[in-house]
Amino acid sequence: MGILSVYATNKSIAQLTESDICALDILNIAFGVVEEGKITLKHLTNIERIKEIRKINPRLKIYLTLASGETCSFGEVTRTAQDLEVLVDSIITHVIEWDFDGVDIDWEYPSGEEERHNHTILLKALREALDNISKEKHIGLSIAAGSKTWYFEITELEQSVQYLDYVNLMTYDINAGEHTTMHHSCPTKMNTDIVKEGSTEENIELFIKRGVPKEKLIIGAAFYSRQWKDVEDKNNGLHSYVGTPSDYGPGYTQLIKEYVDKKGYTRHWDEDAHAPYLFNGNNFITYEDEASLKYKCYLVKKWGIAGIMAWEYSYDEEHTLLTIMRNELG
Repeated sequence: MGILSVYATNKSIAQLTESDICALDILNIAFGVVEEGKITLKHLTNIERIKEIRKINPRLKIYLTLASGETCSFGEVTRTAQDLEVLVDSIITHVIEWDFDGVDIDWEYPSGEEERHNHTILLKALREALDNISKEKHIGLSIAAGSKTWYFEITELEQSVQYLDYVNLMTYDINAGEHTTMHHSCPTKMNTDIVKEGSTEENIELFIKRGVPKEKLIIGAAFYSRQWKDVEDKNNGLHSYVGTPSDYGPGYTQLIKEYVDKKGYTRHWDEDAHAPYLFNGNNFITYEDEASLKYKCYLVKKWGIAGIMAWEYSYDEEHTLLTIMRNELG
């Protein structure tokens, strides 16, 4: 039975239904942010609800996801041992106060050799501090990891994975705004040379080969879409030239209600990538649906990895995708 994990922002904490809470194994509360050298939760105004959530599903593991703030980053607060200690102490304070079951670090893009190493130092310090909280309860530690080989160039994951319980592999936004040829945000299969680069399956294979234990690897699912405008009208938009950078598109529920086979859009299925997309002759929308996520859950079982996580809960208003993943994982 694979792990089902989801990220929930402050708004989503209030929206979580009892049935979804019971379906989940891990709930990532996003975000605690770095501010003036410490972690603040002041914008998480719905955080009190986690007490109710625990009563609904006592086995649910609730992680606090941490990210850089607008004026202060992980890179800035890990430069000295003193700054690192202040940061870690503030994290531990929140973990104890809210009885979190784990901490998830969303430091996706360490910059330069110093930050590359400090990423490891932070994880090591956190692992030691979390272990000192309680001898009876293990408190988890995870990270959000970028896909493709470049992630191993900006981090020391082959070394730092020893401190982690899970690696949340972001197998989405794989082909984003910098591309001039239209392709999927979340290609799943690696059947062709085009799809192989960055596909979910390629990334599973890559991370395992680079030393991430299967039981620590969680792949990602996107409940949102990405869209391009001014796409060349050939091959239904796929692999066609695109004139403008991509932007985030509608969430899954809005796509189903307003875009799929509506407003001139036609749903297409790319069997090579095992991914759906919409095209109206000018605009291209790449997203994930029930069919593609069933295949991702199949990959969890095929490769024997830990599970699947999703960003972000509120985009699946009808709970369709979360239900599909729970059923497929068992």
